[in-house]
Amino acid sequence: MATAYQRARSPEQKAERTEQILSAAETMLAEGQAIATLSLNELARRAGMAKSNVYRYFESREAVLLALLEERTEAWSREAAEALAAIERRGSVAHRIEQSSEIMARGVGARPVMCQLMSVLPSVLEHNVSVEVVQGYKMASLAVMHDLAEAMHRAVPELSLPAHGELLHHAFAFIVGSWPLAHPAPVVVQALEVPELAGLRHDFERELSRVVGLMARGMLAVG
Repeated sequence: MATAYQRARSPEQKAERTEQILSAAETMLAEGQAIATLSLNELARRAGMAKSNVYRYFESREAVLLALLEERTEAWSREAAEALAAIERRGSVAHRIEQSSEIMARGVGARPVMCQLMSVLPSVLEHNVSVEVVQGYKMASLAVMHDLAEAMHRAVPELSLPAHGELLHHAFAFIVGSWPLAHPAPVVVQALEVPELAGLRHDFERELSRVVGLMARGMLAVG
């Protein structure tokens, strides 16, 4: 006989159920589930609960995915900050900017689920959610960007803290636009195999690292 679903009552139980839902969503995306076809019904089933119980924790499918993006971005930021702390301060500014840019690009590229969610943030995730949910996500994003900007500033103090914050602001916009271009539909991948179209192929990590590095050097030059 199946065990009846029991409502979480303690903060610990609620946190566990929330993580259960987010983990199910992340697993589905990692397995190749398209965001456009990810349904709340299937998500609830994978999380081992009824759809009505998912609504106890999230107001919509988009709210689930927004929370997952927030969680994954925070994890990436913490890892990036640790890697940035290991940069040798005695190296040249140019070398430290290059290292910092590569750390960002590698960390982002290693998180395809985060990038996939980030690429549909303005077009999908920020729809069908309340003002309160969006504000909560934006506040959390600001905190992440501030912490990461501080870590980058410690690695490259020649560039001001506000400048590092601006750099991240533009880098996130680049990720939103470049991830889909670097991961097109199978028919596009096949079409771009001809040598004549080689210039339209995108290497996400290499391009992100180069763009961040170029922006940092340009901001340093103009002051």
